[in-house]
Amino acid sequence: MKDIMRKLLRFYMGGALIVAITGCASHSILDGFSEDANHSFREVRWGFSQERVELAEVGNRVYERTENALVYSHKINGVDCLLIYTFKDNKLRTAGYVTQNPVMNAEHIIKEAVDKHGMPTTVNNTEMVWKNTDTVIFANVYDSVDKATVTKYQHTSGGLLRDVLERNRANRDKVGVIKYFDGVFAYVDREFYDQLYEMEFPLSELSFYEKQLMGVVERGKRTIIPGLGTVPQGAIRQ
Repeated sequence: MKDIMRKLLRFYMGGALIVAITGCASHSILDGFSEDANHSFREVRWGFSQERVELAEVGNRVYERTENALVYSHKINGVDCLLIYTFKDNKLRTAGYVTQNPVMNAEHIIKEAVDKHGMPTTVNNTEMVWKNTDTVIFANVYDSVDKATVTKYQHTSGGLLRDVLERNRANRDKVGVIKYFDGVFAYVDREFYDQLYEMEFPLSELSFYEKQLMGVVERGKRTIIPGLGTVPQGAIRQ
């Protein structure tokens, strides 16, 4: 995952992303991000009611509606996501995108975050954060599924090439495994974000969707083995 982050940052620094957004990519996710002096996220501002957000998303079918959340199905450059808005006392305070299922190309979410906002304020492993006076933006991609491929053979300790292969054990152990990833690209009202730091128990203030958007909870990692099914992380001895 660190390699993905480094590649994306180098890609941005090299100017390739600027070329992308002036060419064919100009009709991708960037068309959905209309934040400007009048908008905090897409076509809405912090403090909007559910009714005003629904008007802004008119034409999009609601995937889920609760007292404190509006959720839509969305797609970011081929990645199926949930477009989420959360509210407290009918006032919008967080919004963003979460992958609907683990996918192989979830890093497209991070690419679009860098595309739009440039270099992040802070980077912590795979997490990227941007801050301004109005909004805190959070983006992250993490591996959530290892899917073993069917094979009639297995690796030994190396045989005649034991010494050579030992130098590259990490990559050798990954042979026959396909990784799938989840991602999040979230916007948080800066005033609400600052308030959380003053609370004794900030997690009790957050809904499940808000915990997802802020990276507090992630999809539990699991391994899928053909013929055996899904195995939770930690159930397989290394």
